[in-house]
Amino acid sequence: MNDIFIYTLPQWFIFTAVFGVTYGWIEKKRVFRIIGAIIFVLLGIFSLFILSGNFLTPGQHVVHSEISNNIIDKNSGNDIPFQTKLLPAYLSFVLSAMLALVAIFFDLRKSKKYRWFIIIAGLIALYGFFEIAGALNSF
Repeated sequence: MNDIFIYTLPQWFIFTAVFGVTYGWIEKKRVFRIIGAIIFVLLGIFSLFILSGNFLTPGQHVVHSEISNNIIDKNSGNDIPFQTKLLPAYLSFVLSAMLALVAIFFDLRKSKKYRWFIIIAGLIALYGFFEIAGALNSF
């Protein structure tokens, strides 16, 4: 899979979801809140696909002899491949999707508890966005 696709698509997911949730709150339209939360869930599914497809594993980018001969220094952050630096972001997207599922459940039951879950899901997804931005800056 193309590297550009790995770090560009999540950004579109995040901002579309945040826009949908925010618009739904401001205009008091539950449909848009739920659509925003569903987009967070879709981002989590995409993240699971990336994680299960071994697109971010260091084994694809580091030679086995480097690992066995301890050539890789623990303190050298610049030697870490770009794809591997994206791993925390994708893990945060999965966590965000789980919280968004709980938010959808509470929103469909017309409980105000959904607000906390969707806020935390959005903040965790934004954390993932900034992890991607940090990885791009070091690239």
